[in-house]
Amino acid sequence: MVNPLTRCVEEYALPPFATLRPSDIAPALRTAIDEMTLDLNAFEDDLADEEDEWSWESVMDRLEIIDDPLDRLWRVVLHLTRVMNSPELRAVEAEMQEEILAVQHRRAQSRVIFEAMNRLQEGNEWMTYSPEQQRVLARAIQKARLSGVTLSDNDKTRFNDIHLRLTQLGTTFSNNAIDAMKEFSLIIHDKHELEGVPDSTLALLAKYAVAHGYEGATAANGPWKLSRERSACFPILMHCANRSVREQIYRANATTASAPPYDNTAAMQEILLLRQEQARLLGFQNYAELSLATKMAPSVLAVDDMIESLRTKCFRVAQDEVEKLKAYAAAHGQVEPFNLWDSSYWAEKLRKDEFELDGEAIKQYFPLNKVLDGMFQLVARLFGVDIVAADGEEETWHPDVRFFQMRDTNKPDQPVVAEFYLDLFPRPGEKQRGSWSEVIVSRSKVLRTEKFPVRVPMDGAPTLLAFKDVEILFNVFGYGLRDAFTAADCTAASCPQGVEGDCAEEPGDFFKQFCYHRGTLELISSHVDTGESIPTHLFEKIVAAKQYMAAASFLWQLNIAALDMALHSSFDPTKESIYDVQNRLAPLFKVIPPLAEDRTLWRLDQIFAGEYAAGYYSYTWSEVLSSDAYAALEEAATEDEWKATGRKYRDTMLALVGIYDPNQVFEMFRGRKPSPDALLRLKGLK
Repeated sequence: MVNPLTRCVEEYALPPFATLRPSDIAPALRTAIDEMTLDLNAFEDDLADEEDEWSWESVMDRLEIIDDPLDRLWRVVLHLTRVMNSPELRAVEAEMQEEILAVQHRRAQSRVIFEAMNRLQEGNEWMTYSPEQQRVLARAIQKARLSGVTLSDNDKTRFNDIHLRLTQLGTTFSNNAIDAMKEFSLIIHDKHELEGVPDSTLALLAKYAVAHGYEGATAANGPWKLSRERSACFPILMHCANRSVREQIYRANATTASAPPYDNTAAMQEILLLRQEQARLLGFQNYAELSLATKMAPSVLAVDDMIESLRTKCFRVAQDEVEKLKAYAAAHGQVEPFNLWDSSYWAEKLRKDEFELDGEAIKQYFPLNKVLDGMFQLVARLFGVDIVAADGEEETWHPDVRFFQMRDTNKPDQPVVAEFYLDLFPRPGEKQRGSWSEVIVSRSKVLRTEKFPVRVPMDGAPTLLAFKDVEILFNVFGYGLRDAFTAADCTAASCPQGVEGDCAEEPGDFFKQFCYHRGTLELISSHVDTGESIPTHLFEKIVAAKQYMAAASFLWQLNIAALDMALHSSFDPTKESIYDVQNRLAPLFKVIPPLAEDRTLWRLDQIFAGEYAAGYYSYTWSEVLSSDAYAALEEAATEDEWKATGRKYRDTMLALVGIYDPNQVFEMFRGRKPSPDALLRLKGLK
């Protein structure tokens, strides 16, 4: 019987998620490793025999075909560890990591392949290559260098050992964060302790209690299980009148994965040390320089300057925001000194008073299905593709996961433009916290998703989205639009890694801004009881509140970016700890001093287990691009101009980034270099 994973690769099909067993994974991976090893050996022999006949087809196309099976299988495994984490999947990942990395090193560090790529770049055919081919080849050569191909044998061995250890530590970091999330719980039996918490949140907390063994728990009578999960944690901080409960939840969230048995401290320390050693082996002064070698930002200094420039514009505004909040809290009965767990609570109350906005009332206008339907209508109107449900046509990893297809509006009978999964609901203990998008199969001429945590529907009632959740949904969906609309022919240009990391967030940030567009809000809103779309007066209040507490929120992002860059550029573990660096930078960014035990960094997968090491600044860099890009739509004087601008954005920023340098593509779209002015206006800083 053919392994179902092996079959899906051979047939260029999507994975058999529903029928896949953990026991299928290792055999399929080993088959792919063996085949890749044989293919590499044969490829290198052919290159040696046919040195005078090297061509794009004989080198680059063949490499793409060799790389694909194992790359796709391993991505499926990593994807499952994020969305359906289990002891069995962890065991398979740990078992196969070393073997996977060994064959990847064998491929990346092949001198024969490296020489062939260099010869193609230096040969007469170079000028006949398309811009995409030239960029793919140049980046492939750079990637080989950054993978250690030119190192001595001894240094190569050490480099590979470091890579393996970093991979293992990244897995440890992620697992600790997931387990720490699952481990903490606060059971509340007295409803008075949850005064002010919305009924929808109480229903969710009761459902968590049932899953925790409290059979018969209900929204009305409890008990209720509080946790570190975003959907359980944030509503408590925003609505719970009981200050003691808010404090417990805030402290729990701020200290995630910082105490035994799930303490990430040692893993973080070792990760930073090994990254520095890895960078120096490759000739860089520090890991930040290595990270920036493949990004838009020209230097560590340029990143630091951007962060500092925005910080100085932000800090005084944020101070004023917090002082106003403190005064409001005192005027409304808080006698205790204002602290971190008071901020979200009083911010929500002040927002209600100042803008007459009630978050729970606004939610009634955003049933999930209506938001999805309206969002898909926007995509059709702006980009010319229809999104249709295709549930049941492909297997999914969980019954709640949905499957969709995108088709050209003008050519509905043509093959699909793209397909995606939509995994909306949290699964504490098995699904990674946060929201993200990842690609399972990239576009390729040679060869042939989304996750976003929304509260689960309660007792058959429609799921209602908070406005913040609507923004997150648009952001994550937008992130996947480039994967859908890319015009690239090569996997190396169409895949997420084909784009400079500090512009990767641009499409998501761009699409999120439609949440403040009147026409879009009409499309995605329908009151759960009356069916009416959001009224004009409420829309105007939402827009007016857009910049509410924006500076304080932006400072948090800038603080993490600065901390990330400092740890990867100037950090010296012989002189200070990670915690010392955090405390040294805190006064520059924190209007309210952090807790002594604050360990927010200890759960940030993006930096210690993902692709944002010395790259967290990318969120801000991308926002500069996206804000300026969206401003082009705001400048459109008519509906036709607006649509034309949307199509131009699709045909440049979505289709061509990866084929060309992002700076070039932005100039194709805007006719000039990006400006930070639109971002400053967006944050209320200009």
